Amino acid sequence: MSVAAEPQISPIEAYERYIVRSLLGPWSRDLVARTVPIEGGRYLDLACGTGIVGRTLGEQALKPGWLCGLDVSPGMLAKAESLSDGLEELGWVLEWHESCACSLPFADQAFDQVLCQQGLQFFPDPSTALREVQRVLCPGGRLVASVWGALEGNPFYTVIDHLVSRHLAQGALARPFALSDTEKLRSLAQESGLQDVAVWAVPLTVRAEEPERFAAMCLRGATAVLPEFAALSEVLRQDVMERMNEDVEELVRPFRRGKALEFGTLANVLTARA
Repeated sequence: MSVAAEPQISPIEAYERYIVRSLLGPWSRDLVARTVPIEGGRYLDLACGTGIVGRTLGEQALKPGWLCGLDVSPGMLAKAESLSDGLEELGWVLEWHESCACSLPFADQAFDQVLCQQGLQFFPDPSTALREVQRVLCPGGRLVASVWGALEGNPFYTVIDHLVSRHLAQGALARPFALSDTEKLRSLAQESGLQDVAVWAVPLTVRAEEPERFAAMCLRGATAVLPEFAALSEVLRQDVMERMNEDVEELVRPFRRGKALEFGTLANVLTARA
């Protein structure tokens, strides 16, 4: 049985085990490093997914505080909660909310900082979501967010885009890269009422173990976040992944470094205050 067809690996488990650990884990450390430490602070992990940003924050914060994780996916939230025991042991007060970022279920000025990793570009209306962030931040509170930069600065995702375009649909990766224009991202934040807006194009090299599995499992993990995959029945999804899996090994060969894959990534990092 091929890697892509292994039934015991759910899309969310594949997302956590491969995309989060190898890609989003390193980026979460960069994101959290850009926050301003606050003892006992009130934090919102917006579009928290399986909770990697919150877990990284919990490891680095000066003193435990209040952390809310919010996502539209109940499956992602359940996974995040199942991985959060370590935070509770450190003394963090945790809450989990299933909701859209365009209508946050929180009072005005509820948070000192909002963190959002690779979520803003997926929101139905990023402008509305940023206005909601501005509303729930206390005066002077900070937003730190990241979205993927230009596709040409993400060579591994260029390969994934090639596979998806060939076997599923042209432009299926458009949404993850919808805010790759730094000026567009800056304008959206400024128009929302946020202050001191800054955007950087930040490169980061990442390393992924299990090269023979990584790309195929990334494809499986993509079914958790790409609408084009999620809309398919399980049978059709398996068929698409089987066909893509046949092409994976050849296309990722340039990224092999010994027993791992190594490749550059590029993200746009946004900081602002209320």
